Amino acid sequence: MKILVADDSRTTLALITESLKKMGHIVIPVNDGFKAIEAYKTQNPDLIILDVIMEGMDGFECAKRIRSIDKENEDWIPVIFLSGAVDDENIAKGIDAGGDDYLTKPFSELTLASKIKAMQRISDMRKKLYKTTQQLKILSSTDPLTGLNNRLKFENTLRIKTTEARNNNKAIALLFLDLDNFKTINDTLGHQMGDLLLQQVADRLKSCLKSKDYIARLGGDEFAIILEDLQNMKMVNEIAQKMIYIIDQPYKLENDQVTVGASIGIAYYLPKSDETITESESLLMNADIAMYHAKEVGRNNYQFYTKELHAKHHEQVDLKNSLKHAVKKNELFIKYQPVFDLNTKKIQRIEALVHWLHPKLGIIPAAVFVPMAEELGLIDEIEKNVIEQVCREASKWLSAGLTHFKISINISPRELLKKEFPINILKILEETHIPASCIEFEITETSVLTYCELSQEIINKIHEIGIGIVLDDFGTGFSSITHLKKLPINGVKIDKVFINDALLDSNSKMIVKSIISFCKNLQIDAIAEGIETEDQLKLLIQLGCPQGQGYLLSNILNNEEITALLKKEEVVNELS
Repeated sequence: MKILVADDSRTTLALITESLKKMGHIVIPVNDGFKAIEAYKTQNPDLIILDVIMEGMDGFECAKRIRSIDKENEDWIPVIFLSGAVDDENIAKGIDAGGDDYLTKPFSELTLASKIKAMQRISDMRKKLYKTTQQLKILSSTDPLTGLNNRLKFENTLRIKTTEARNNNKAIALLFLDLDNFKTINDTLGHQMGDLLLQQVADRLKSCLKSKDYIARLGGDEFAIILEDLQNMKMVNEIAQKMIYIIDQPYKLENDQVTVGASIGIAYYLPKSDETITESESLLMNADIAMYHAKEVGRNNYQFYTKELHAKHHEQVDLKNSLKHAVKKNELFIKYQPVFDLNTKKIQRIEALVHWLHPKLGIIPAAVFVPMAEELGLIDEIEKNVIEQVCREASKWLSAGLTHFKISINISPRELLKKEFPINILKILEETHIPASCIEFEITETSVLTYCELSQEIINKIHEIGIGIVLDDFGTGFSSITHLKKLPINGVKIDKVFINDALLDSNSKMIVKSIISFCKNLQIDAIAEGIETEDQLKLLIQLGCPQGQGYLLSNILNNEEITALLKKEEVVNELS
């Protein structure tokens, strides 16, 4: 051990020093209390022996000052008092000063060695206790999966930061981040792969931040970041943009490669701002509201909290609660929009579009409630009901002698990751007596690119059943051509963004032309979406686009209207 000895008697100091060295200890000898304190600070001894009576500063006072330093360092060094006589009063003083034991003069080396061994055991136990306490502190404040701060630590820190911001008139920003489609990966690849993904996400997020920035995992796929010392909100924009970009890059999960996006909500405290929120709970709630708005406007983006969003959020909560009841009460129904041959104007396929008849708000389109259904875990039940309903209607059309139709049904990415999905579809076709050739599934290009390796097997099995595959929103993803070659695609829908811009923008026109040419070479159908003007129709015909749909060609029709149109089409086909 390294032992600090303080005694103003040269003889006693020399005797103790010699005895301790014989025992193999390192000795730091000093002759007064002030030097003892300085030596304690600089030499880091393992044990201290203090003479009770010393000139200038006695041993009791010296021990008190050392103990005050101990408290700051959250450490504790054993202290033995050295005294010519020990009475009750001195024992009490010694305990109050922070002492652990007494050694009376004169003393034997055996007694000295025994005292030191006892203090060594006490020191070891205290160090173990301190180490355990520190580990418990870490465990209680750290997320075990990612190593980030956990929710408890975050909430305490956020309270401190918001109080400091208010008192010091400084700005802070809170970013609330939630991964897009994480549940799908967790459900299909398993929680082990989901955990691996979360660890990689945590590492990427940390790489976007400075050492003074604060990050925590709140649970599941939710993360929170506190930014301080903000010069302007541009800094927050830059960090959020960096996070969106880096999270969006592909992840390698053992044998699978996947991509996920991130939706980020941002709330902030700015001095003298109308949007100021200083309560930590309100700041977190507002960032959460902004994050949900980011999901509503397309996911994989960031949004700032505003007062208008607060009111809209409560509307969304009410709407989600209504949707839960709507699924149970069968308030969802199907409407149809035909896809025509642009030259002959004959129907080539019919897209089935699910709608929600809200008792107070009227008809709500799928674009509004499907994201809610995915978030609430209702999408599987909804899609199963839609497929069954469409197949029942198709069965009626076949019984009525209507045979010239093919129905396209939109499918969420989740279904393409379920191994049982093709089996369930085959069962529905058998129950409704519908040939697989009458059905097509529309899947978004983005979902195929996001889960290409995972979904390709399911898509191939669907194709083997005889069901066609149409790629929706084509042109909005990346590496489209590469993935298109790998999959059994029957047709692609050219995103309406390109159709809208094709008359005014030469690049959009070239993209449309290239897609049409590519589809022709692969012998698959090119279908233009959102045709709304005669000029758009003329341009598409000029570019050689074979098929299209939009309000110029037909509105969205109810069951009676589409049945009548199919009957009319059947008559025309018979006459021709």
